[in-house]
Amino acid sequence: MTTGVGEANERGWLRGIGRLGQSRRGALLTLVVANALWAGTYTAGKIALRDLNPVELNALRFLIAALVLSPVLLRGWRSLPRDRRSLLTLAGLALLGFVANKAFEYFGLALSTASDVALLISTESLFTALLSWTLLREKATAARVVALVVGMVGVYLIVERGFAPNLGGAAGGGRILGDVLVIFSLLLEAGYTILGKRTLAQIPPLLFVAATLTGGLAVWIPAGAVSVIALGMPHLSLAGWLGVGYMALVATVLGYWLWFRALAVVDASTAAPMLFIQPLLGAALGVWLLGDTLTWATWLGGGLIFASLLLVMRQERPRRAVAASKPDLGETLVELGESAP
Repeated sequence: MTTGVGEANERGWLRGIGRLGQSRRGALLTLVVANALWAGTYTAGKIALRDLNPVELNALRFLIAALVLSPVLLRGWRSLPRDRRSLLTLAGLALLGFVANKAFEYFGLALSTASDVALLISTESLFTALLSWTLLREKATAARVVALVVGMVGVYLIVERGFAPNLGGAAGGGRILGDVLVIFSLLLEAGYTILGKRTLAQIPPLLFVAATLTGGLAVWIPAGAVSVIALGMPHLSLAGWLGVGYMALVATVLGYWLWFRALAVVDASTAAPMLFIQPLLGAALGVWLLGDTLTWATWLGGGLIFASLLLVMRQERPRRAVAASKPDLGETLVELGESAP
């Protein structure tokens, strides 16, 4: 009986840490801040990648984030399922969401530009919709199919920088490969969101992130150690440390906390417009701080991706209108796609 009460208290603490003092207006402001903070991740990542390779960057970033999130994991470990099937599910989600996904994303970022990645990140919501049709058997309406096609045309324009296929030499080929790796990472991220929906019904979301992120260290720490042994100890500049610190503390820890704090109050249809902040501000930071160039095809491609998101949002509003007044967090995350870098 005592254990049951303890677990209930821990669940209440974990679910409550993001809700205290949170009004609807405050939740909207929180969503704006979370997406603005995530927008800086691509520029911070490019700066950190000057001193680190993607394996070392992910190992250091997630080690720091896991240490900061350790109180959440230590306080809530009793709320984690301990049967073999659930543990295997959590391990699979850790590999999908914080190992495979991040490996493809940051190897892609190393080859591409911060502005390309910031604009492409918006397509995660489209991949989430696609996987919802195939894995969750949700209905694929005509409007959603049109939205997916429009978004994919936008992706093509950003990758190819025009209507005709154009590799643009060795440098252009590297950028295109980087964009393709990022797109594949977004498909994996959408899978993490879809497959994690059922788990989120049993585990408080911040604990879910802390558990899967920490689980990913089982791969990143040995991989980082192998990289250091093979290539030598990296030497981080001040800018490199600031980039890693921003990604670990601001984007990962603070960003996820703010995101779940807001989604405990508002639903997907309210939160969806905030997703535009991340790619727009992220691309602007890439241009301003890194000197990225945006062609007419980049602008048009980004516009088509945003148009596709608007179509998806219009489809979600009627469905959410008949739902309960209190948002279902797992359902909300699936509708939005968890656009955290």
